[in-house]
Amino acid sequence: MSSDVKAIDQVEETDASEAQVVAYLKAHPEFFVGQDDLITELYLPHDSGKAISLLERQVTVLRERGLEARQKLGNLLENARNNDQFFDTTRSLVLALLRANNTTELANATQDELTNHSNIDACEIILVAQNNLNVSESIRTYPPNKLKQDFKDVFRLKRTYCGALEKWQVEFLFPGCSESLKSTALCPITHDGEVLALLAFGNKNEDYFNVQLDTLFLDFIGHVVGAVLNKQLVKG
Repeated sequence: MSSDVKAIDQVEETDASEAQVVAYLKAHPEFFVGQDDLITELYLPHDSGKAISLLERQVTVLRERGLEARQKLGNLLENARNNDQFFDTTRSLVLALLRANNTTELANATQDELTNHSNIDACEIILVAQNNLNVSESIRTYPPNKLKQDFKDVFRLKRTYCGALEKWQVEFLFPGCSESLKSTALCPITHDGEVLALLAFGNKNEDYFNVQLDTLFLDFIGHVVGAVLNKQLVKG
């Protein structure tokens, strides 16, 4: 047998032995009770370079896991609070949309209601220009080709995008206040798979709108506004 094969066999045997020891200790957590001599011979390296006792190591591990558990719980509670706020905002938005008599009122209501959310520092709505679109000049509209070119990923995926945007994109979405915004979200307003408008959200905290953010409510808002907007477009 070659030396390489022997080395592989030794590694596999070591791994198997370690796995067996781990399994045994998990099945017998009281093993070290009464094993004072063995405990004194165990060597547990520490980040500081000093050896620590098994008990000290156990306390350290439990403390670290406790901190991790509290952090996870804090994140869950924060997400729950954010979801409650988004639910209240969504409810107010739906009621405002039902009271809108035309596309201009719909766009203004959407922007006003969403701007009231505590975690939204800026909100802009941009409608996709089309023949049957009749809105006030105060409402932003742009040709579909330009929007598709500038924000092609949103038009392709048809769901909310949270993440870094180019500086010129942020300046286009939030004219006059782009410098103060550190994170953004871009939500397509859709109906039957067609993007009718874009909703842009900005926050002064660079970590708020990020790729890990749950976009369930934002996507829902995009569908709700899209359904009502489509009715207004049909009416002309």
